[in-house]
Amino acid sequence: MALARLKAETFAEAFAEANAAEELAAHIARSYDPGVIAGQLADERCDTWWVLDAGFPVGYLKVNRGSAQTVPNLTDGLEVEQAYVRSSHQSRGLGGRLLDLAEESARAHRLGYVWLGVWEHNTGAIQLYRRRGFVVFGEHIFMFGNEAQRDLLMRADLTPG
Repeated sequence: MALARLKAETFAEAFAEANAAEELAAHIARSYDPGVIAGQLADERCDTWWVLDAGFPVGYLKVNRGSAQTVPNLTDGLEVEQAYVRSSHQSRGLGGRLLDLAEESARAHRLGYVWLGVWEHNTGAIQLYRRRGFVVFGEHIFMFGNEAQRDLLMRADLTPG
């Protein structure tokens, strides 16, 4: 499945250098199996969009609503669970466009904010989110393979529009 391959490849590009290879492999096997991805695509509480360049997939966005979100009790917001762009296509504004799409989706579902979890050491992503108006409101543990890592929870309130 092309989406599973894209997810695994962009995740590896983003995190392989700063993490143990066996933990990366365990995470990819658990999270990006084609059966797992097919289940997510069938879930009406989740939406996934591709970023294409000349018909070739170079990024994607996955958002969750309601009880599909990875943190309970945030059902009045929209979770950006995954937003990745191939390293070859970064610094072209594609990440910002993906966040725009998430905000549009939140507004369409009459939700008041967009939120996400970001690894505390992913400084580039944290800077992007701060520029976009996201602020830290908490943290949680993200299981990266068998290793517990700390994610910052960030949120951006939406203005009506």
